[in-house]
Amino acid sequence: MSNVWYNLIRRIFNFVTYTLIGMKVYGEENIPEKGPFIIVCNHASYFDPPLLGTAVRHHVISFMAKEELFRNPVMAWFLRYVHTFPVHRGRIDRRAVMESFRVLKKGGVLGIFPEGTSKNQGILGPFHDGFAGIAMKAGVPVLPAAVINSRPLPKKTGEVCVVFGKPVFPPAEVPAGKDAARQWTGQVRDIVLAMIRQYGGTQG
Repeated sequence: MSNVWYNLIRRIFNFVTYTLIGMKVYGEENIPEKGPFIIVCNHASYFDPPLLGTAVRHHVISFMAKEELFRNPVMAWFLRYVHTFPVHRGRIDRRAVMESFRVLKKGGVLGIFPEGTSKNQGILGPFHDGFAGIAMKAGVPVLPAAVINSRPLPKKTGEVCVVFGKPVFPPAEVPAGKDAARQWTGQVRDIVLAMIRQYGGTQG
């Protein structure tokens, strides 16, 4: 399929998120004009990827998604077409890691939901530190993001919005081992949690 079909799909998503849902975007000025960078976002529902994808107007996000979503051939084809690739949870997936580096090396944008699965709205789960290791090794910034009030969708119970914080750069000097990645992961999670609380979340 050509880019014409991809652009049509994106326009449909734009209509759904901006017109039907009425999504608002805050902190859009914090989105880097050029890649590479990694977007790290909370995960409350299956609506989060299209909400986040359309909130980032001038980039195509390559999302990392759980492998289970690719078991249906039709769904797998669609996900790959919209720049989503699978990751096996619970272990190091070298193929997914290599695909992440490929996206960043080409100057692209990588989207990761580090909770690993959707959580109840307003309750932020623990972050896996895989994104931190990738960002540190690739030397790219992380853009913290928070999707608010997506859990009840398609029923709307409050303002649905996507919030972007300022980009966070990896430490200038990265010590070997997992401790640095784990510590930096906690710092990024704190930023996302603060945005959830500020824009309508409850706790973490």
